Amino acid sequence: MIKELITYPDERIKYVSADVRKFDDELFRLLENMHDTMEHYQLNAIAAIQIAVPACAIIVKTENGPLELINPRILVTDGEVIAEEISAYYPDFTATLKRHDRIKVVYENRFGELQHLDTEGGFSRVLQRKMDMLFGGTLLDKLNKEGRQEAEKILQKQAQEAGYELGESCPTVFVRDYFKRGAKYLLALVGFTFILPFFISPELRTLVYTLDKYALIGVILLMVVYFIYAQYEGKKYKQCTSCQIGNIIGTVAILAFQLLIISLGVFFWISPK
Repeated sequence: MIKELITYPDERIKYVSADVRKFDDELFRLLENMHDTMEHYQLNAIAAIQIAVPACAIIVKTENGPLELINPRILVTDGEVIAEEISAYYPDFTATLKRHDRIKVVYENRFGELQHLDTEGGFSRVLQRKMDMLFGGTLLDKLNKEGRQEAEKILQKQAQEAGYELGESCPTVFVRDYFKRGAKYLLALVGFTFILPFFISPELRTLVYTLDKYALIGVILLMVVYFIYAQYEGKKYKQCTSCQIGNIIGTVAILAFQLLIISLGVFFWISPK
């Protein structure tokens, strides 16, 4: 069955694929779908993640017909080569990348039988590109910072011309990160005061306890501001994986847990007896 091919800016390409554990009818159906999709789109290779299935499976065309590689791993590399590459994930985009010229790969076939493959040249580069995808990598991840920023501008322009609505490009540092950093610094400062009861008088201990309470209130306020501002940035930078609500909630949950532990420490240890 022909499946939809994931293309930029679909973020599902960045999912890390899981190793195949069962070599059964479900795997056979996946491989057949990959074969059909590869033929339909006239591709010379395809990874399962390109049809939104995060499984470690690749099919590559060879002179002797399609080669299926399940759970492939590179064992040995040798030599380097710089060449232009294209990817179905980035239609109409070309990048010049450096890769290994020769590789030795171990993999399993559709029946779970262990296989080895020594390859070089163009076939080697194709295989490396598809294996990058299994671990959430794309062509852009192989570029340096300047090259990646330039490529993102080109890709966003192409996507917008194709009718996609994109937010601004992902910044290196989000504004919300400053609020998170401030909360962490305050928590660290309060944690540092845990050693003071050994060296200060009861009067100073009361002062430290009061300051700690104000610092913890400050942490709560920073967490609230972080969460609110993160919602704004999530809408502004829709294509950034770090802007997804799950990541934002996870960050707040971690800060809340740290706040709880530090608060208990202040109440039971710093508070005047």
